Amino acid sequence: MAIVDMSVKLAAPASEVWSLVGDFLALHTWHPAVPTCEPVGEGGGIRRLTSGNGGPTFDEVQLERDEDNHRMRYAILGKPFPLENYSSWLSVEDTDGGCVVRWRSAFAPDEGNETKANGIVQFIYKSGFDALVARFGAG
Repeated sequence: MAIVDMSVKLAAPASEVWSLVGDFLALHTWHPAVPTCEPVGEGGGIRRLTSGNGGPTFDEVQLERDEDNHRMRYAILGKPFPLENYSSWLSVEDTDGGCVVRWRSAFAPDEGNETKANGIVQFIYKSGFDALVARFGAG
């Protein structure tokens, strides 16, 4: 099992950042690697993402959500990348003078593709963090 655990400090309160990143169906409004995000079915618990630059289209399901503590957990459905059993946690916590956004995942990379799988996930997190820093400022 591989784990990617990254975070960024922002110069905004957690509630303000969570109002953007915590909307499960609005990833495309802030993440540059995801040009479209659409609900699948009723209830908003599954989203269909289209990756930028000709990347795959795939679905994710929201597994847990904690509005009060600004946390959610979701998983990829299917196998759009060289990995399986991807589960991720996204959280936003207040700190002195801002907040910390933490994005953590666990997954099983395909044999022989460990470096590639880790690189894909790290790229997704880093490009999202860069967009958040541009929007809210570094903390």
